[in-house]
Amino acid sequence: MAVPEAPLAPAVTNRHPLVERILGGTAPDAMRLTAARGALPLPLGDLTYLQICLLRDSRPEVAREAADSLARIPVETLEPILRDPACDPVVLDHFARSDRLSGGPLEAAIAHPAIPDPTLEAIAASGSAEALTLIVTNEVRIIRNPRLLDVLRRNGNLTGDDRRRLIELERDFVGKEVLRVRDSHPAAGASPQAEEAPPPGEEAVEGEAPPPVMTPEEEKSYEEALRRTPAFQKIMKMNVAERVQLAMKGSAEERAILVRDTAKMVALQVLKSPKLSDTEIAGFAGMRSVSEDVLRIIASHRDWTKTYSVAHALVRNPKTPPGLSVQFLPRLGTRDLKIVAGDKNIPELLRRQARALFLVRTQPPKKLLKKAH
Repeated sequence: MAVPEAPLAPAVTNRHPLVERILGGTAPDAMRLTAARGALPLPLGDLTYLQICLLRDSRPEVAREAADSLARIPVETLEPILRDPACDPVVLDHFARSDRLSGGPLEAAIAHPAIPDPTLEAIAASGSAEALTLIVTNEVRIIRNPRLLDVLRRNGNLTGDDRRRLIELERDFVGKEVLRVRDSHPAAGASPQAEEAPPPGEEAVEGEAPPPVMTPEEEKSYEEALRRTPAFQKIMKMNVAERVQLAMKGSAEERAILVRDTAKMVALQVLKSPKLSDTEIAGFAGMRSVSEDVLRIIASHRDWTKTYSVAHALVRNPKTPPGLSVQFLPRLGTRDLKIVAGDKNIPELLRRQARALFLVRTQPPKKLLKKAH
């Protein structure tokens, strides 16, 4: 009886007994052929692993049936397999190299802690721009395997933004010892000293200074300061699953870093943290470096947008979709409306609405009546 070649990586010890029996060479040929066709009643993760191993079977009909069956698995069915923490490196390697994956399944494979370094290097050498961005995002693997830097840079599909990110990563982390701590920029919304800050007032008071909004230069300076902190260094050595956990349990400083994470599931998990303060939410609402999804969730959360500083920050953030920020204009004080009306960094639609509302509030009633007639 022919025995299949050894798998690329050691099998998980708690696999279904039938898997061990087939790979051990003690199962009948008919059972191996049934397994290759995907018709054996096994958990999907075990069956997929078994079929990939059978691709190397010495019987051509078994290998052929396994290849045909694996090719017919719908891509959407693969995502939960690839996200499973127990997913075998063999499975990750097979599908990551198959050119079938994109979106969530591709992200799940590349971000998985068990994906082998040679697999990532192969994708980095010839992968699409989407795949390369996901590898660049998986910074902990680049830090542990600096060869990826050179392979990524040689791929013509690498975007300019990803090249800049690799330069920063190499400069700050690759081959370096722990960096010296640098004081954080005293920007609004993410002070590590203020884990629980008192919530600001519900509405603006006329004559009061508007809530502070970071300029692009201030935000960039603040982000650079965060990159030099021990918290950032710790986070860069975590995989996605660990960052998701930290988003719920970490400090305000760690949340300020994680809310900018390019892995969407990490950034959104920050917003579920029970430790979040109104001050942090207002800071996130004003950040240009967070994803649009983060801003959408903040804008749709009634308890958060009741706070004036959150509504003001969403309106002043050019990244907030205008259809969301326009609803907060009536909440703004007259002076803030005037500022918004003249702010060329935000969409024209928003500026026009702010200007019209400002005129309604400031024009004498008689002029408005004449215009009405």
